[in-house]
Amino acid sequence: MMKMTWQFILSGLLIIGGHYLLIAQDSSDPAAQKVLTQMKKHYSSSTSTAYTLRMTVAVPEQDPQITNGKLVQQGEQYQLDLGQQAWYCNGKTVWIHLKDQKEVQVHSATGSAGSESFLTPKSILNRFDNGSYIYAMGGTGVENKQAVRYIDFKPRDRNDEFIKLRLSVASKSPEVVKFEAFSRDGIRYTLDILNVQSPVKTTAAQFAFDAKAHPGIHVEDLRID
Repeated sequence: MMKMTWQFILSGLLIIGGHYLLIAQDSSDPAAQKVLTQMKKHYSSSTSTAYTLRMTVAVPEQDPQITNGKLVQQGEQYQLDLGQQAWYCNGKTVWIHLKDQKEVQVHSATGSAGSESFLTPKSILNRFDNGSYIYAMGGTGVENKQAVRYIDFKPRDRNDEFIKLRLSVASKSPEVVKFEAFSRDGIRYTLDILNVQSPVKTTAAQFAFDAKAHPGIHVEDLRID
């Protein structure tokens, strides 16, 4: 579950943070391609932005797990806080703070060959931005009290872990309102964008984990490059 959740979170990060990952090379719907192109242009700015998020993991026959969080992002740098877990990235290094376990895991932001347990923004980008998904407009609706347009993404590979991804885009602007992923095992991941503030004040320090501020924490350096 941790691996899938981390992958899903990063997918959402890449969408709302200026690295739109689902501009597939082989589009099936010109109308959807036009919306995605507008979104890519909209999110290409390096302006610092703060997002209020809600992540829901719905497992069949279980109560949904709901986590509220906040993301601050500026270019390649971001800080994501989801309660008992927090992520820091300064563009070169990623720190995953497991608060309950009093542990921080350190990874390279660019990833490395042979690292199977950790999915970096680059690996997510490569995975979804390689023509593996086809997409089309999926109608309109209302999400988070906003009128939206849906774009549905389906994998070409029938064995892909997701059977569908759905992006909810505001009707009057190229902004993400919700991102959903439907896994083959019936789990549904939802990332709601509840509020956006831009620009916001940021400092370099907030995008790096300070172990000195957490006495007794265990640091697990998993970088191999």
